[in-house]
Amino acid sequence: MKLLFNAFICTGLPGGFYADGAILVEGSTIKWIGPSSDLPDVAIGATRDDQNGKVVIPGLVNTHAHGGLSTHRGCCDDGDLFQWAKALAPHTASLTIDDNRRGSTLAAMDMIRAGITTACDCTRYGAGVFASVASEIGMRSLSGALANSPELRPNGRPNWPLALEETRQAISDNAGNGLCRFYLGAHSPYSCTPELLRAVKRGAEALGLPFTIHVAENLAENDLIAERYGRSPVAWLNDLGVLDGTSILAHCVWLDDADMDILAATGAGVAHNPASNAKLASGVAPIPALRRRGVPVGLGTDSTLSNNSLDIFQEMKLSVLLQRATTLDASILGAADAFSMATIEGARVLGWDREIGSLEPGKQADLVVLALEHPLGMTYERALSDIVYHAGPQHVRKVMIAGETVFDEGKLTRIDEAAVRSTIHRHYQCN
Repeated sequence: MKLLFNAFICTGLPGGFYADGAILVEGSTIKWIGPSSDLPDVAIGATRDDQNGKVVIPGLVNTHAHGGLSTHRGCCDDGDLFQWAKALAPHTASLTIDDNRRGSTLAAMDMIRAGITTACDCTRYGAGVFASVASEIGMRSLSGALANSPELRPNGRPNWPLALEETRQAISDNAGNGLCRFYLGAHSPYSCTPELLRAVKRGAEALGLPFTIHVAENLAENDLIAERYGRSPVAWLNDLGVLDGTSILAHCVWLDDADMDILAATGAGVAHNPASNAKLASGVAPIPALRRRGVPVGLGTDSTLSNNSLDIFQEMKLSVLLQRATTLDASILGAADAFSMATIEGARVLGWDREIGSLEPGKQADLVVLALEHPLGMTYERALSDIVYHAGPQHVRKVMIAGETVFDEGKLTRIDEAAVRSTIHRHYQCN
């Protein structure tokens, strides 16, 4: 057993903190958590790890990413969604499975360094690639491929039913690996025919997997779907029967009240990507209205092409600031809301909240240690404020996933990070 003590613990539960706390980890799970003064006898003999007052939080959950594209960060920084996608096509349409693996490796390393312990990763080809490289480094993932219809999205090779075949193989290859889960997804309502959307959802149901899709990201998308089908993207997907409690919808910027009522009624979750949505001039999603309806909302980084960084601390801060700036309401969203979306609510969106997202006995020991200090002394309110408005990857000192320390004082513990990065960089510089 391992004992982390002398820590300021924020559990991720409402009001759940311990100013002088301790966490007892047995195997991959949290056995006990509470004030150091109440340590149970079973902690005697555990390996002790003094945190010296550092802040401990649940591992951050990234509900939407495209790790395989990380090799091409910054190749297009301007334009709205459709202008940007068109400019990207020459760079990304020819990427290979090996490119996906290299990009996914860079992304997984960066995310662990940023305190992200779980990511929902999306690709077009190679449904099992991100899970493979992430689990090698020690990271948890929900990953897979997004199908598209070649007649509606012609760049690149067709990927259906290839995505289904790859997903089945990935499930088989990772049997028994608790770090890996998979989904079956479709790219978007505008790039998939109704027949494909239904087929993907049927495939997901047959395999018992979540269904993932980009939805209502850009106002022009809504206009396009309305012209084709006479409905909003959310209403159209609901008509097709693909929305339910296992559906993960990325973006959801352009929703009306009827759309939000549909999401609440179906139980679908939303992956909110504030930095990406701002960069592509997509708008600001109606997050407070969604959460008032009980719709689960998590935070996502999207890709380094539409964000340039994989940093959920940034997303927490922006999720609050953009709401306040656009509504002129300084109380519309706060630090507690952002922290919840980055942890337990994000886990709920991914259907993983029984195991991760908060620090409590019986859950997986996924946690992050932050070197935060306050000139007035640390209180719960100051810790929460610092986590959301002040902290960043530079404050991450330790990352534990499934009870294993995978990042410690600047170093990934499972791999030679410098050698891996050098090999990847050398490949592209020589080609």
